[in-house]
Amino acid sequence: PFFDAVIESVEEAILNALVANEDMTGRDGNFVPALPKAWLKGNFGASQGK
Repeated sequence: PFFDAVIESVEEAILNALVANEDMTGRDGNFVPALPKAWLKGNFGASQGK
């Protein structure tokens, strides 16, 4: 049970980080666009049975 809870919490943290993303401009003007939320839902939502 403990390891299942750890696995679930880590998975939730990773998915939360992916969903909460924003466009970012970093050092030297390097730009990284946010991941599209529809793409995330299509690729990760189906595997979770949602």
